[in-house]
Amino acid sequence: MQFPRSLEGEISVMMNRLLGTTVALSSILATCIVIAPAASATINGCGDLSNGKLCLDEYSVGKTGTFTFRVSYGRNDDVPGEITVTLGTQRKNDQITALPDFFGSKKTQNGYAALSKRYSIDKDECVRAVMEHNNKTYIGKWRCP
Repeated sequence: MQFPRSLEGEISVMMNRLLGTTVALSSILATCIVIAPAASATINGCGDLSNGKLCLDEYSVGKTGTFTFRVSYGRNDDVPGEITVTLGTQRKNDQITALPDFFGSKKTQNGYAALSKRYSIDKDECVRAVMEHNNKTYIGKWRCP
């Protein structure tokens, strides 16, 4: 597309500003996820949080296709009350770490909440559980091929 010479400089400046803003926002969002408290791994594939377990229960990695991913959170028996959590997953490959894909929010019942979502992945992607509660993000360990 051709623009009049008088506008070329202005358009170039605007495009550079837009690109810079996009890169800055992406970096800020990625940093927020990277510094989130990670759950320590357990034998059954869940991650231990300070007051419960964050699990990626059903998942397929190492294959290309559409699969169901199920994320659950279970509170420790000694933690009273019910809370509402937002559950989802995050994916990465050797080129990019995606922003979290939240499945929705759910209130725990008897200290437990789980949500599932079906989506496509490639065989080289890693997946981990992600949870938000009280403006804090919690992450599980990566499941990789």
